[in-house]
Amino acid sequence: MFLKKIHRFLYLFLMLFPLLQGCFNHNRLRLLWHSPIASEMAPKVQDGLVYVNGFMSGHPGSPNQLYAMDAQTGTIRWTSKDTVFDVYGISGGFIFLLNTARHLVQLNAQTGEKIYESGDDTPPILSWTLKGDTMFIINSSMEVSAIENRQNKVLWRRKLPFDSTDYAIVQLHDQHLIISGNFRKFGAHFGVIWNLDPATGAERWYYEVPPPHDFAPLSVSVHPPYVLATNTAPLSLQTHVLDIFTGKERYAPIDIFEVYGCIENQAFAPNGTFDLSTGKRTGEPAKWIANAILRNGTAWKRNFIDAGFFTSFALRNYYDGDITGRRDWTNPPPCTAIAGFNIKTGKSVFQTKVYKYTQFSAPVQTDGVLYHSSIAMMKEGTSGVWAYKMP
Repeated sequence: MFLKKIHRFLYLFLMLFPLLQGCFNHNRLRLLWHSPIASEMAPKVQDGLVYVNGFMSGHPGSPNQLYAMDAQTGTIRWTSKDTVFDVYGISGGFIFLLNTARHLVQLNAQTGEKIYESGDDTPPILSWTLKGDTMFIINSSMEVSAIENRQNKVLWRRKLPFDSTDYAIVQLHDQHLIISGNFRKFGAHFGVIWNLDPATGAERWYYEVPPPHDFAPLSVSVHPPYVLATNTAPLSLQTHVLDIFTGKERYAPIDIFEVYGCIENQAFAPNGTFDLSTGKRTGEPAKWIANAILRNGTAWKRNFIDAGFFTSFALRNYYDGDITGRRDWTNPPPCTAIAGFNIKTGKSVFQTKVYKYTQFSAPVQTDGVLYHSSIAMMKEGTSGVWAYKMP
């Protein structure tokens, strides 16, 4: 009789175990793999591969190379022969990077085979964005171009409508190519925004920040149907809210001096939450939204934990991890984790292990998997590329 009860209990437990496990783990990240590549670059993920610019952990001072890893296992598929300064992105079956000679390099994204390398006379790329097989770039010749990468064909090219490429940035949202920069001529210096049709390059609208002008660039973020243009000058920290279709200001500038992020009509800033349909402040700041991945009611982001003044004071005066060199003892190397917060309340719902003296990249998400890279600032730190299954 007793054995029957034990068997019945075990049977029920085994039947209910998956359900109980799901209840306890519904807000948790599950580690899929870790690859020992030291990097501060946020990974780029496409077509089953993860791309990171870095070097093998434990070899500080090694040149940065581009690593392509299997997105499911972390196995390294190939490594670039070029040493890498920056990675532009993946488009048309190719990955584009800037090598340390400041040449544009085009590689086959699946094999790493070099397809093209530019010469010394090619104007440097200052800003870029990608969609499908098309790459939109701003170069130092003050031009914006659309290039179809599979055919290596320039679809259109236009001269920028301002006289300086300082702070020039190109962004693509839906069917709106948003270009922002500074106009500098005869003492005038002010921010401008240009909206183009990405298919043809045709102008939709052009916006100049109204006087009084100052000497600070705009910080432009796009959240359709809004374009948020924040004046970064210390004496005029305000945000102009534009209609993405017309370029017209929807109302007078509002007192937002940095935009953490947006959800529908809500904009989150250090000084509060704002309703973008009216411009009115509606709530307190929601700092957990800043640079977060929003998924299923949870904001996932890197979470920095202060080591404390006395700990920092007691540390060695030199970085001795995968980053080396003398450090400022008043600025301790970070301790970092990936944490999840309830979007509405900011209450913590989960946090990974805290990695001491380790700098994380911003996380990215593809197909329900969160990826980030890290680099050890001190020998107690942990370098690598990480993949977590998201709830």
